[in-house]
Amino acid sequence: MKRRDFIRVSSATGLAGMMGPDYLLANNGLATDRFDLHPFIKAHPEAVFIHPTRVRKITDGKKIHKTAHRLATELFVKTSGNEGFSNTTKITCKPNWTCNGGPDMDPKEKLGITTDLHFIEGFLTGVRERGPREFYLRECACPQNWAANGWTGMAERNGFDLRDLSSRDFWDLDEGDLIFTDIDGVVFKKVAFMAPMTAKDTFLINIAKFKAHMMGITGAVKNLQGITGRKFHQYCGGVFDIFKSYDKRYHPYFQPDYMERVKELHERHVKAGIPRWTARPEGPGYGGGVFMEQWVQRMLDSYSVTPTGLNMVEAIYGLDGNGFGTGPHKGRGKNYKSNQVIFGKDAMRVDIIAHWLAGHEPGNFGLFHIAMERGLSDVLDPADIPVYLWEHGKAKKIRLESLTRTPLRTNYLTVNDGDKREEKFHMVDEEFDYSSWKSAGGLSKTTKPKVRGLGTNAENKVVMEVTIPEKEDVFVNILNSEGEVVWRMEAPDLEPGNHEVVWDGFSQPGIYNVFVKGMHWDAQREMVLYA
Repeated sequence: MKRRDFIRVSSATGLAGMMGPDYLLANNGLATDRFDLHPFIKAHPEAVFIHPTRVRKITDGKKIHKTAHRLATELFVKTSGNEGFSNTTKITCKPNWTCNGGPDMDPKEKLGITTDLHFIEGFLTGVRERGPREFYLRECACPQNWAANGWTGMAERNGFDLRDLSSRDFWDLDEGDLIFTDIDGVVFKKVAFMAPMTAKDTFLINIAKFKAHMMGITGAVKNLQGITGRKFHQYCGGVFDIFKSYDKRYHPYFQPDYMERVKELHERHVKAGIPRWTARPEGPGYGGGVFMEQWVQRMLDSYSVTPTGLNMVEAIYGLDGNGFGTGPHKGRGKNYKSNQVIFGKDAMRVDIIAHWLAGHEPGNFGLFHIAMERGLSDVLDPADIPVYLWEHGKAKKIRLESLTRTPLRTNYLTVNDGDKREEKFHMVDEEFDYSSWKSAGGLSKTTKPKVRGLGTNAENKVVMEVTIPEKEDVFVNILNSEGEVVWRMEAPDLEPGNHEVVWDGFSQPGIYNVFVKGMHWDAQREMVLYA
């Protein structure tokens, strides 16, 4: 069977393929002993979804719980047969439950530092309604604070497995507590993950917090570094030689020349023009371009072998500053209601949109450049990422510019030189020329030409996405089932990247073949349109 896009043309239902969360049960009547992501989300791994929430007070735990629970029952569906995952598949969850001042700190002061407890509980109990039975929470930071924060109690009353696997060195843990995975990365040769994270027959739900941090916006990718064991995750704390500071039993897990590699890569990226990569350290071994290079490479080493099922940023409210309560408001951070949840299958794309929604320009962050260089991402420009508004279990294609941004000031790579002097907490919103970057070869070499149907817009016109590998004249032809050309478009000097094409001449349901051609390549896709 040819690759097909099934598109329903209807102003009532909007985009293609939107079905209620129990659609498979209604279709076949079989016992549902399996679960999966909603088929539209699963079919669009390149997309990022924005779910608007309506929480009036950030202290309204019941409302946040209800919002998360309802969202989970929309994002997950029951399945049967060979579709999806068995209900015995372990659900692993990584919240952003970092250190937040300890039990004596004012609870209101802690808000924004960690993923909301009520959101985590509501979302996971909602997922449970779709069939999965076993749930595991893993976090590396400050387990001594879990009970005081209510996380231990929440896990116990719901039967979620929450264990401290990061306070002790790996040789003091039981066999099977950690999963050692070969990487051969820039920093790591092997990484230890807290079991059952990254194990077979698991589905990882990664729920980061929408907050500023000295590394930008915390995001989904950074949040994943906290699923590793003791000493494997502590790479955002400064540039230091682990061969002089770590127990020798850790040494075999690190590249023997990783510090030389990091310095060499940093120099290369400074010459390549990665923004702010020349920033000076804030203290001995702390902050600055080399520090950021090491953190990015270490994190991408781990990310390269971490399979995720769903990546989210809980952005009902967001915190500015350094991520731990310090910020630009008389020394404190400030929470802002942004009332949204950002999610998708691709963590890197989720983070690009999260940075944009926080008022920053993603092209200014080295993480996204280096991820492309290492083949872990294929996009930099947020305009190249399809964005959908998710409401009431349905998705609607929207323009990114239609969303309200919530500026969160960060202490990411502060620039203080002769030409520019910034405040410690600032916006990283300087203009980035994506067109010039693409023309200079910035687009991933792995990009392949492709075309696919996205659905319909508000005028019921069919919308397609075309991916162009290089700048050139592009032709789009749509043929009916008889092989007749029913629509044609010419786009001279089209820039490389993802482009939306609107077929404004559609009139008759049926099977159509879409052909996209350049000088040295072509792509095709079959679309089934029905009313």
